Amino acid sequence: MIFIKIVAVLLIFIVLYFIGVILLGLVTQYRPEKEIDLKIEQQSGSKFLTKDTITIYSWNIGYAGLDKKSDFFYDGGKMVRPSQSKVKENFDGIVKEISSWTDADMVLLQEVDVKSKRSYNLPEKSELIARLNGFSSSVFALNYKVRYVPKPFLEPMGHVQSGILTLSKYAISESVRVSYPGQFPFPVGLFFLNRCFMISRIPYHDKEIVLINTHNSAFDGGVLKSQEMEYLKTYLIQEYRKGNYVIAGGDWNQVYPGFVTSEIAQYEETPIPDFYPEEGWKWSMDTLNRTNRKVDTPFIKGVTYTTSFDFFLLSPNIQEIAVATQVKNFEFSDHEPVRITIKLMEN
Repeated sequence: MIFIKIVAVLLIFIVLYFIGVILLGLVTQYRPEKEIDLKIEQQSGSKFLTKDTITIYSWNIGYAGLDKKSDFFYDGGKMVRPSQSKVKENFDGIVKEISSWTDADMVLLQEVDVKSKRSYNLPEKSELIARLNGFSSSVFALNYKVRYVPKPFLEPMGHVQSGILTLSKYAISESVRVSYPGQFPFPVGLFFLNRCFMISRIPYHDKEIVLINTHNSAFDGGVLKSQEMEYLKTYLIQEYRKGNYVIAGGDWNQVYPGFVTSEIAQYEETPIPDFYPEEGWKWSMDTLNRTNRKVDTPFIKGVTYTTSFDFFLLSPNIQEIAVATQVKNFEFSDHEPVRITIKLMEN
């Protein structure tokens, strides 16, 4: 009889806990507007871009919590986060790596935490801006703001504030956060990211470079990604038809057109359609080196499954000169940085 009462009390506690978590999620849910003008942190005397050849890097830094020795519960592993000292070590390694990109004109970063339990409240965004002092302009957009993520039950991920960060050596005149459509169904959607892309405008003579930093949906079976890509298409074509130079890069969470691997069906990877957004545009990627690893176990070279989610899309008035994955064997993140050099052609 006592055992039954204990079980009943536990069940009531669990039910009340989950009701409380859902109510907290509803009350504190991040509901960004469709478009938000972003604050540009710009140093006085920022230079304007005049040269026609530029180099851009993109890197999902995995909030400094997904180094090569980590696995992750969302990806089939067990860990929620590594030790605090390991997060700090990873973050210092990330800063050192980006600091070595002396040729970088612009940098696109994803999964940059502001204040999150998973990264021990390390203020990654402000630290990156302060320590990477070679960039005169920076802009940040939230895409993950949840007061309390209840998974996993025995070790909840807790509070998360994170987003995407764009850095530039040249003046950014305007930047906008654009919400992607779609969301996971209730109540799961309360605890997932609010996906977005960020448009940053960099003046170039009488035109603009339209630099897009994107981080598309994961764990969605391709449904949300399809909606997101269709939505992004409108912005891409619209900007190119104005005569601007459009560059989109980031973590697409889907493989580029023509990507072939025997495991693509096994891992339910979504390929981007051919001729996206329309003929003449170019996908720019390193086809020899993969940029993302599965995080179900610690990384073992030649054993762990790897794929390619990180690359660039260029409008027809841009020529690719070189693109290469910066192979780090996933030392500090579950993604590898990618570097591209491009030339802006005369319209």
